[in-house]
Amino acid sequence: MHAMPYVISLYLFLGTNAGALAAFLLYKIPKIKTSHLYFLCGAVLTVLLAFELIPHALEEYSFISVAFGASLGVLSCMCLHGLFKGVSSSTYRPALFITLAIAIHNIPAGLAVGSTLDNDQFAVSFIAATVIHQIPEGLAIMTSLLLSGKRYTPVILFFIFSVFLSVIFFLFSSLGHSLELPSKSNGLILGTAIGFLLFTALVEFLFRKNN
Repeated sequence: MHAMPYVISLYLFLGTNAGALAAFLLYKIPKIKTSHLYFLCGAVLTVLLAFELIPHALEEYSFISVAFGASLGVLSCMCLHGLFKGVSSSTYRPALFITLAIAIHNIPAGLAVGSTLDNDQFAVSFIAATVIHQIPEGLAIMTSLLLSGKRYTPVILFFIFSVFLSVIFFLFSSLGHSLELPSKSNGLILGTAIGFLLFTALVEFLFRKNN
């Protein structure tokens, strides 16, 4: 088994936790209100979508597959939103949506990395990009958990979520080393992740802030 999936998954875990640490420090600043943190999460996810995920998806895959996947992601979020509405666990709904979106995004990312594991130059640059990329995602997940008002639960849940994301990436990067999926499938998967993040940014964070 190639060791690179283990290494990149570890750095993915560290990058996510670096973002969580930043969120925890911001949460402790008295002048920062809840509405500011909601806006920060929404803004971080919007920037991530506008300047990285959407341009990358449209560059690598067809517009139709990405658009269909995004529509599927938004519809899935609307269904989950309706199921969680009025339930006590809905306080963790934004974090759950973000985690699911990142997990879905890690599927094509893992498959893409797995197919280029023998390229050492690519591996080094990808590790650096992975750490930086995970910081805003960790920030958004941890902030949404902290806003639940619980004392210890956010830390426990974040650890579970970050391990889950790392495992997903590891499994699919290992799979990508021996399996090739058609471009349309990857575009659909990445589009679904975009739909999840878009719904979460607008409805769970920015729209909620205005309310």
